[in-house]
Amino acid sequence: MKRNRKKYGKHRLVMSFLCFVLLGYALHAQNNISIRASASVIDVTGIQLIPMKDMVIDESYAKDGILDISPITDDKAGKILVKGRVNSSVRLSYLNEMSLVNTSGDGTLVYKYSVSGFKSDNQRASQLLDQVERVVQFNENGEFYLWLGGRVDLTRARPGNYDGEFTIQIEYI
Repeated sequence: MKRNRKKYGKHRLVMSFLCFVLLGYALHAQNNISIRASASVIDVTGIQLIPMKDMVIDESYAKDGILDISPITDDKAGKILVKGRVNSSVRLSYLNEMSLVNTSGDGTLVYKYSVSGFKSDNQRASQLLDQVERVVQFNENGEFYLWLGGRVDLTRARPGNYDGEFTIQIEYI
């Protein structure tokens, strides 16, 4: 998405990345719940978002009905490579909460996203992007990595498939 407004004397380029989240809840001999976040490559004004790893978790990881994935420490976090201009700065912002709607029946769940990022492919060194907006810089290869996690309470989940989306905005500054 392009916006041709001027900000601080430069053209401001904004792009949104939608990552659709599907939460499936099925009643079998054991309850199976999984969350999968995936996306396709998006290239707008020289910025690319390339999904490298889907976030996939299931009910067996829940503690007291809460599924929780740390984007910094959990190997189940999703990973996205952002490519842009070498050493340039961008402003990142994302919606940290989304209602997941049961597409097979009644019910919604609230998913609270958490995102971390780093200049290189080093998840443990990444920092939480917990501010409304965060300025980051691409590395010498024009790369920045994001890890996607979050938290959802499944104690009131009804059988069915749940979906929603993750939206992140990135703008050159």
